[in-house]
Amino acid sequence: MKQIFLLGLLLIQFSGIAQNWQQLTDFPGNPRDDGSGFVIGDTAYFGTGMTPWWSAEKDFYGFNLSNGSWFPIASLPVNKERQYASGFSNELTKGYVFGGYNGTQFLNDLWEFNSATNSWTELSPLPGAGRSGSAQFVINDTAYIIGGKTAQNTAINEVWAYSFNSNTWTQKNNFLFGNLWRSSATNKSGKGYLIFGRDENNYFHNELYEYITAQDSWIQISSFPSLGRSHASISVIDDALIICFGLDSLNNSHNDLWKYQVDQNIWTNYPGLPESGRRGGIGLAHQNVLYYATGINEANERLMQTWKFDPVLSITVLEPLGKIELIKIVDVLGREVPNEPNKLLIFIYSDGSSKKVFQID
Repeated sequence: MKQIFLLGLLLIQFSGIAQNWQQLTDFPGNPRDDGSGFVIGDTAYFGTGMTPWWSAEKDFYGFNLSNGSWFPIASLPVNKERQYASGFSNELTKGYVFGGYNGTQFLNDLWEFNSATNSWTELSPLPGAGRSGSAQFVINDTAYIIGGKTAQNTAINEVWAYSFNSNTWTQKNNFLFGNLWRSSATNKSGKGYLIFGRDENNYFHNELYEYITAQDSWIQISSFPSLGRSHASISVIDDALIICFGLDSLNNSHNDLWKYQVDQNIWTNYPGLPESGRRGGIGLAHQNVLYYATGINEANERLMQTWKFDPVLSITVLEPLGKIELIKIVDVLGREVPNEPNKLLIFIYSDGSSKKVFQID
């Protein structure tokens, strides 16, 4: 078995690309960006958005996360097309689509998808102005909607909470760090996390914020180690925040992927998508794997592509080097992994040293 020790960063990233990213079957609907999505059980759902013909969509498709197959589901009702809607789920049997923009109106309606009956039901609308491009996350039995636009050039800082149990809305304290449109948010360990977004003056934020529900308050915990962005994706894999893609203040779309460890305040750049940068797609995590579908690339082409990022890289154990013993093997995200050949791994030894290895079977 041949062992290749990788000492340079560029070599490490190049090998990681081949191992981590896998292109899956294309999204079966029209190419689009700025859609919405959610996960229920072992199925991801993707829909709505804007097509290359500048028409908003209302169709939805399910993606089986076990076998990688797509299938159509019920669309939103007639005349409920939209882009920039917010998607979320209670992770049991229900998914939700909130708000968005239909080409003439900013929307405040809320729709519930029942996966058991393949049907949509309209719920209580948000008791405020319609909005598009809001961020969202779910904590326990409550969904939080943050920011968005209520008119073409008006970003807002409102925060609303929707109760799944009572079908009611409650306005929370405003987000005091600025107005935000097309920011990205997720939940981890009972807290909400929000990054990026831009305001009505086209200022792009790069700060990362944490929301504490008991205090109904936000604190800045870090800043992204580069320019601010919008239209990006944030998920959670192995208790770390995973941030990818997006559009920066210089109008560049990105294909990179970053890990942020909240407890250690550490940013790590990992292998990026082996294609051009993109923005406005839908990123969803399931069982520590990231799935990303649709979007728009640097050439402003709307996409149907579906990609999978799996951080698990494993390798056959090396024999101990002299008196220095190999104590564990981890992948590029720092997770201890089992033994397989043809993967990029980090070998950690008893003397505290480590080596990055690509071992060929």
